[in-house]
Amino acid sequence: MKRTLALAFLIPLVACSGLPGLTRDEEPPRVIEAVTAGGPVSVSADPTQSSATEPRSERFLGFSVTSLGDASVPGLWLETPLVRTEMTGSVVAENGRQIALILRPSGGARGSGSRLSLEGFRALGMPLTSVSTLTVIGDV
Repeated sequence: MKRTLALAFLIPLVACSGLPGLTRDEEPPRVIEAVTAGGPVSVSADPTQSSATEPRSERFLGFSVTSLGDASVPGLWLETPLVRTEMTGSVVAENGRQIALILRPSGGARGSGSRLSLEGFRALGMPLTSVSTLTVIGDV
């Protein structure tokens, strides 16, 4: 009786906990294949499917420890020392989510860290107080 009652209590908890593989609303994991820094990068939503269209040209710029930028500036942007001029690109969070955004030069020294927009944090599903490492990819 106690085991049945315990199972009846645990099943709804597990179903609502958002454990990977239990919900249908999650995006498929993205696979990033990178060569050396500055080399081409291939990003695919599903590694089992071949793309009929030509992939856009992208370049791996590096990894950057990122915190929240100026919340009063709207848009999807990343201020980073990994670029010298403004360009389009994308970032991949530690949780596997990827977004396209504008890469802006921060003026800091390489390795000094980056600042991500408020909308960027929300789109990546990251807590606003987190300091996370992002993979930074520039469009060529």
